[in-house]
Amino acid sequence: MSDQTRDVVNELLKRMGEGDIPAVVELFADDAHWEIPGDPEIVPWVGRRQVDAIPEFFRTMGGLTDRELFEIERVIVDGSNAVLIGRARVVVRSTGKVIDTPFAVDIVVNAEGRISRYYMFEDSWGVALALRP
Repeated sequence: MSDQTRDVVNELLKRMGEGDIPAVVELFADDAHWEIPGDPEIVPWVGRRQVDAIPEFFRTMGGLTDRELFEIERVIVDGSNAVLIGRARVVVRSTGKVIDTPFAVDIVVNAEGRISRYYMFEDSWGVALALRP
């Protein structure tokens, strides 16, 4: 299962890098759990999402920020589980503030080779502060 998990994660990163969001969504199981903890009233791209709402995450974040850096430093795979560790830096257009945060993404790939869980951890406090005027 580790090879399949690594292949799916690599494909996810490739599709995200290409900006092919419909192809990103195809990698997710229909009942996948997507979550980025935080307060969606302050940070509109965080929270829980159904698979059909994943494109809205990319539209919202892309509409409010300019990406300067998205770097994966390490991928750890153990069976059906993968953890991505990296750093992201974006500028919030409305405030001009920079979000520079380490992050980790906990991913589970099911037996069918589709992502069943995507749970991202980031500096939610720093992100919220950057969105406040």
